[in-house]
Amino acid sequence: MFKTTINAHMPRLYILLASLVFSSNLYAVQRYQAPVAGSDWHVHSSPIQCEMVHDIDHYGHGQFVFSSGGELAFQLHSLESARRESVASLYSIAPFWRENKEKDLAQLIVSKGNMPVYVGGSLAYRILYELKAGHHPTFHYKDWADFEDDVYVSISSVNFHQQIDEFMRCISNALPYGADKVKDTAIFFASDKSGLTRAERRKLNEIVLFAKIDKGMKIQLKGHADGRGRRIYNKKLSARRTGSVEKYLISQGVPEAQISQNAHGESRPSASNRSDRGRKNNRRVDVLITHN
Repeated sequence: MFKTTINAHMPRLYILLASLVFSSNLYAVQRYQAPVAGSDWHVHSSPIQCEMVHDIDHYGHGQFVFSSGGELAFQLHSLESARRESVASLYSIAPFWRENKEKDLAQLIVSKGNMPVYVGGSLAYRILYELKAGHHPTFHYKDWADFEDDVYVSISSVNFHQQIDEFMRCISNALPYGADKVKDTAIFFASDKSGLTRAERRKLNEIVLFAKIDKGMKIQLKGHADGRGRRIYNKKLSARRTGSVEKYLISQGVPEAQISQNAHGESRPSASNRSDRGRKNNRRVDVLITHN
């Protein structure tokens, strides 16, 4: 919260007038910003998501997020849930010793919920660059109780430079593809086998990366077999194949609760069983990704 200091040598009349002004506007303005001594940034890195988080006292936090295969975004998270949509102004506030102290950046929509502000693309980078320049990006909107008070939420640039290099390294090392690449994956097997080859494990490793980060990800395993052999045997073979995939995912750290499986045997071919190529395509486990 911002604090106003009154000099002891000010005339008493000025002090009285100032106290009246500030007391009359005590509930007209709400300001949120991390104190200089407590301003901090934290980076969380993984091959599929990079986060740079800044806590805002009594408000919540702001964070930059970069997801593999996607774009940079800035999110403002609040402890209090926004009750309805409204409009916010985004400014860049320079330190008091610089000229051109305030710069308009954008008009934004405040969304309902605990993430009232989400901006992506060029505007997210603009916020990043303003922080690099030592400025404080500031959001201004009306309060969510009765739309009477002015609310100012500032993102402090203090200690920002201590973490920005690590955040940018995370972005440069992120995977070039996103979760869409692993949304529907087929794991193939040799004839009458349920063991995983090295190539198929590499496919599953990509799914593991996303599953560990996205706790809402659900993995459906659907086992299949080609048309050779008896139906009952092929049903059991397809079950062993889904079991192999499930066992490997769990061994790599995917919670068992995120995985479900069904064995279909030869009943759902994706190609004709009359050719070697068709039978090869049918000896598979379909790995389907969904969300809660």
